[in-house]
Amino acid sequence: MAEKEDLKPMKWLLKHALLRRLVSIPLYFSLTALMLLSAPLWLPLSWLAGCIFAGARSALRCLCFFVAYLLCEIIGIIGSGYLWLRYAAFRLPGEDYSQANTALQFWWAEALRTSAQRLFRLRFVIDGESALDGAGAIVLPRHTSLGDTIFPVSFYALARGLSVRYVLKRELLLDPCLDIVGNRLPNTFLDRVAEDMAPALAEIKSLAASASPEDCLVLYMEGTRFAPEKRERVLRSLRERSSPDFVAKAERWESLLPPKLAGALALIEGAPHKDLLFCAHTGFEGSSDFNTLFNGAWLDTTVRIRFWRVPAEAIPADEAGRRRLLLAQWDKMQDTLAELGQLDAVSI
Repeated sequence: MAEKEDLKPMKWLLKHALLRRLVSIPLYFSLTALMLLSAPLWLPLSWLAGCIFAGARSALRCLCFFVAYLLCEIIGIIGSGYLWLRYAAFRLPGEDYSQANTALQFWWAEALRTSAQRLFRLRFVIDGESALDGAGAIVLPRHTSLGDTIFPVSFYALARGLSVRYVLKRELLLDPCLDIVGNRLPNTFLDRVAEDMAPALAEIKSLAASASPEDCLVLYMEGTRFAPEKRERVLRSLRERSSPDFVAKAERWESLLPPKLAGALALIEGAPHKDLLFCAHTGFEGSSDFNTLFNGAWLDTTVRIRFWRVPAEAIPADEAGRRRLLLAQWDKMQDTLAELGQLDAVSI
């Protein structure tokens, strides 16, 4: 059965970097050319669709953002090729190869954030900025949208001169920039459906153990973007195999998926000297994938973000205590989301 699974095209692309890039890079260049050449067609049609259909209110803005994303990818691919030639192939003097790729990573994230902010008229309100001061922390954000993946870079690492190490799902390797630059930098791409997670957890622990004080480590404990239907599926599964106490706790997390603690515990074990930094946010609900952006879920949105920090000395030394701490912080995450939601209701 496992051998048959490995024969699937997606499995092969994810396992073999050269084959994957021979597919993804030409595909992205082709998509970019197609979108640019067909712009005289889709620009007026998407505008007209937005005027007629409520579900396509942001069709024009969404397609423009898609083009902006593709252009960021093309620039990133070309930029990564230049960096390889300059620092790896010809070894010309200049900044460190890793630093140059980090700068490219940060540019890519900021370019996407700026594009989304301008196209959808987003407003970001940051609370708890004092929690961002200090050495690089283990960052454990809420995950509800495509847009919140840039928060650790845009609102934390970039402003504080830190580097970012991500624990990401392996499927993101199909994005050429994440594939090329992400594999040059110390990140981990996980197979979330592997039967044996021990090697992946060991890799996460190693990633954390080698981190410097200037490195922050980012992991999304929910494992995937929140959506109400996903939450219902998870709850049904928990009712069949988990204790009633944990099910009751999970049912209280109305705006969150139950956290998968193994990855966070591996990060803490690998870097016990690092603080934990939590990130709650509201405003991106209803935009868990690209398709939902057409309905205007992002348009004129106020995105409220709140950070808070748990110092390393407050983290228990035993695994059971660490589990209790993480679950207690998830309770706080839910309470914080409810509080931020009330702020949104008052501002309307």
